[in-house]
Amino acid sequence: MTDAVSKGRQVGTVVCSNCGADSACKVFEHDDGKQDAYCFKCDTYHPMDRKQEKVVSIDTAPIKNPTWDKDYVNSLPTLAIPDRELRQETVAKFNVKTSVSEKDGKTIEEHYYPDRKDGRLIGYEIKQVNPKRFTSVGERKGEFDLWNQHNTSAGKKLFITEGRLDAMSLYQTIVDIRPSKYSAHEPSVVSLTRGAAGAVKDLLANRKFVEKYGEVILCFDQDEAGRKATREVLKVFPSFKVATFDEKDASEMLVQGKSKELYEATVWNAKHERQGQVVDIEDIMTKCMEKPKMGIPFPWATVSKACFGIRPNTIHVVAAAPKIGKTDWQHQLVHHLVFNQGVKVGMFDLENSPVRTAKKLASKESQVDFTRPDKEYDDQLLHDSLVSMQGRVRFYDRGASRDWSDIRVAIEEMHLLDGINIFMLDPITALISRYSASEANDKLNEICTDMADLVNSYPITIFCFSHVNPKPKGSKPHEAGGKVFSSELTGSRAMEKWFHYGHGISRDRTDECPLEDKNKSRFYMLFDREYGQSYNADVYYNEDTIQYLEDSGRW
Repeated sequence: MTDAVSKGRQVGTVVCSNCGADSACKVFEHDDGKQDAYCFKCDTYHPMDRKQEKVVSIDTAPIKNPTWDKDYVNSLPTLAIPDRELRQETVAKFNVKTSVSEKDGKTIEEHYYPDRKDGRLIGYEIKQVNPKRFTSVGERKGEFDLWNQHNTSAGKKLFITEGRLDAMSLYQTIVDIRPSKYSAHEPSVVSLTRGAAGAVKDLLANRKFVEKYGEVILCFDQDEAGRKATREVLKVFPSFKVATFDEKDASEMLVQGKSKELYEATVWNAKHERQGQVVDIEDIMTKCMEKPKMGIPFPWATVSKACFGIRPNTIHVVAAAPKIGKTDWQHQLVHHLVFNQGVKVGMFDLENSPVRTAKKLASKESQVDFTRPDKEYDDQLLHDSLVSMQGRVRFYDRGASRDWSDIRVAIEEMHLLDGINIFMLDPITALISRYSASEANDKLNEICTDMADLVNSYPITIFCFSHVNPKPKGSKPHEAGGKVFSSELTGSRAMEKWFHYGHGISRDRTDECPLEDKNKSRFYMLFDREYGQSYNADVYYNEDTIQYLEDSGRW
């Protein structure tokens, strides 16, 4: 390494024109603003044209972020990290590599932390020691394993730290202090991969792994970001325990000679944290003082007025007999939310494929029924209508599972990871279809109870769609326009107990129906557990425009 390079400050990397290495060819900037580069893999010096930001040589290469050079990283040593009190065997346990200064051959300049996906090495997070700076190399897009996850086995306790140095520090502490009778058992210590801000995403992406453990202990940083991350994680995983200590993080506890305190805090003294189950007035005063607000409007003014719009923390059930209009009610609402209100929606259509549901929604936007064989349309129109929904509507594939436990997880993840607050679940009766008649009502009551807990935990709204039982003999049948009653819903008691609103739809679809009334429907309130409101809305389905809207001019 030349003296000119050694006096510079590292600012990036380039591809070495001599050997092709990426991370090993470092770019240095000097006090006068000039830059040059040196490849530590092939010992080649490169002058650099700062204006053009490229190495001046026969084979030039632009400055760019480090790319993954496996051979270079593999050639790096694994050393103790003395400034963090980490021994060489601890660093080796976590497969961390280190690069050292070319000046003295011993000062550590970078840490290379390996990241994996499904156990496969995909790249490294790189920590530059002085000045402190983080970069990364490899195929690190999307979700990947918690750090060191591949190196653990299912056991009683799992410790999750916020950072990689913290994980190594905690592991070393437990190994050093644990009683000898536990020496045959490896501590299971992992770290988040994206810090406090990505805590929920990291853990949801690895839910199956963390839930293998009988006890999970969060050992996040003791600053505001760490406390916020802890609160967010406990909303999703309320059974996790929390460790607290008096330094910022586990690494600092080790550096400050507080290994024993760290061990006690994490292994023995971690506790469940109360998440608001029991509160005093002062705990809820701010929320109590908030004025009630109207929600997002429905596409039908009468329904909006009665329900005060679509508000968070509520469940609606929409009930009708087959072929009366439940699906068009749902699709008109989703189209309105997505295209008129700019709201994201999660679709759980348990009777149709995402393809059919998407085409039905596209039909609403283009006012052409793309699902009918007798309709002529331009393929580009369908394509553009579908593209317009990208990122606005997410579909649950009904082939995955119809178990409420799996659907609940998907709703939770759509909300937390995709920012979706409104969900359509059609039909709710599909969740209990495999149960006997004697089991179905009990199971639906259990599901409705859990659904109510879910919407109470998150600011979300769920619309459920339900079939109804046939009318008794002698009553006007539903298909002839007979009114729906809430008692006719399967599991009606559970829904009236736990859901906030019930909506009914009636329409005469018999041959005896006058032609002018063929596409007329009536929407009405079955129950309103919130305020006891009621409404009746006359709605018309326009076959030409695929719209299902109130239109007073038609009546």
